[in-house]
Amino acid sequence: MIPVKRLPAPDVLARCEERWRTAYLERRAKDPQKRPSSKQYAHPDIVSTLETMSHHKCFYCEQSTKQTRHEVDHYIDVAEDPTRAFTWTNLYLSCWECNHQKQPNRAIPVTDCLDPCAPDAQPSRHLMFETELIRAREGSAQGLATIKKYRLDRKDLDHKRMKQLHLFNEALIRIKDALIADGRKDMNENEMAVLRSFCQPDFPFSLMFQAYLERHRP
Repeated sequence: MIPVKRLPAPDVLARCEERWRTAYLERRAKDPQKRPSSKQYAHPDIVSTLETMSHHKCFYCEQSTKQTRHEVDHYIDVAEDPTRAFTWTNLYLSCWECNHQKQPNRAIPVTDCLDPCAPDAQPSRHLMFETELIRAREGSAQGLATIKKYRLDRKDLDHKRMKQLHLFNEALIRIKDALIADGRKDMNENEMAVLRSFCQPDFPFSLMFQAYLERHRP
């Protein structure tokens, strides 16, 4: 999880939000189990804006949405507050697994967890990694709740994080070999840029690499 800066609402939502909400609440009054239309809250323009915000990554686990099934998630679930079904600040981009395997709000409320879109979001203060394994930093209650709610310690995520770590370690070994061959103690700017590229917000699991690079600088 990394901080996500919310962009202005897409034009289609600015134009249609009130009408969509009113119509949905009328339908829900007749059928309390009625869900909002994903053709509306997951309109292509809405998805595109969310993807731009998150650098094409799941807001929660940071895996690439270009390589996995993804959808629009209601941060506050519709069952809890149907009036937010089309509220821009309640729409997040999630991989299928984080959305469908997350713990319900009655079990772990979002208020107990990290919110990547909060103006003061600092996930690095609450989450850390031991190789590919995610942990709560210094026993952070928010970090632990976030891991549990979205199941960020899933085996599929461990596997995907490990694959990315292999790429990082291969680059690190090449750099260390070059340092030895050249008799240098310090990396040059190009070598540093290679390692820093793993930490960029558009790279999958960039928070992990920020922590990893801090501990493994040559």
